[in-house]
Amino acid sequence: MPEGDTIHKLARGLRPELQGQPIETLWLRDRGEVDALAGRHVREISVLGKHLLIGFGRPESRPAFALHVHLGMKGRFQRIRPGEPPRRPPWQDTARITTASARHVFTRTAICELLPAAAMAEHPSLLRLGPDLLAPEVSFDRVLARARRREPGNAADLLLDQGVACGIGNVYKSEVLFLMGVHPETPTTALSDATILSLFRCARRLMRRNLGGWRRTTLRRVTEDTRPRPGDPRFFVYGRAGRPCRRCGTLLRGGRVGDAARTTTWCPTCQPAPPSPVAPARVAARSVGVSRTRR
Repeated sequence: MPEGDTIHKLARGLRPELQGQPIETLWLRDRGEVDALAGRHVREISVLGKHLLIGFGRPESRPAFALHVHLGMKGRFQRIRPGEPPRRPPWQDTARITTASARHVFTRTAICELLPAAAMAEHPSLLRLGPDLLAPEVSFDRVLARARRREPGNAADLLLDQGVACGIGNVYKSEVLFLMGVHPETPTTALSDATILSLFRCARRLMRRNLGGWRRTTLRRVTEDTRPRPGDPRFFVYGRAGRPCRRCGTLLRGGRVGDAARTTTWCPTCQPAPPSPVAPARVAARSVGVSRTRR
């Protein structure tokens, strides 16, 4: 599933091409061509966590309708210039925005719906979201308050909870926990306020570093002139279960951790296990490179 920085980069790429421009057609899988929007302009393109919002309206007016897109696990975006063949079969399309210069296509999205713009303020999927960590300003006091109000869980689930702060996905979850030295199974009740704030501030810092036109990396700060090349190492732990830790050499472990049961990678040395045992039902672990006793 794309993380928050991916959606923000998508919005940045769309704004110069779409914002302020008239559209020829908007096609939706469940509605066909929306005749009422022919000739309307793209008035606004915004992001909230992993949600992309495209507002349509008349020139110099506020958006009257909004297209709400969440790519989910399988969703993709493609820009098709005149004369170019589509890279994916049209039967996968969920929305197409056609302008004079290109066709902007979303395929296999988890959410793709057109609603009155006023309804977006009360949309249940958006109302539950915490602050967007890539917004220009973030209230970390709000993030901490939301973290403390949620049901007790573990550190891995806390970072993935979009109701606390939105934008973090599986990559940043594992990388942030490693950099902060926090074991993914650490109960949230054992995390101090300072630690929780450090986790989310680290996530914001890493995501902001990856808003350029390069492949995501957490190993170093990147610029347009020092972007990663194919084959360059990119992560401390993500996707590296069973390989040596880049800091201490211990074999990294991997498993499906917490209620979300999302694949997580950690270093058992750099991220010491919490003192209290974790109930087996909460962890579906698959240790790589480390033996275990079958229960």
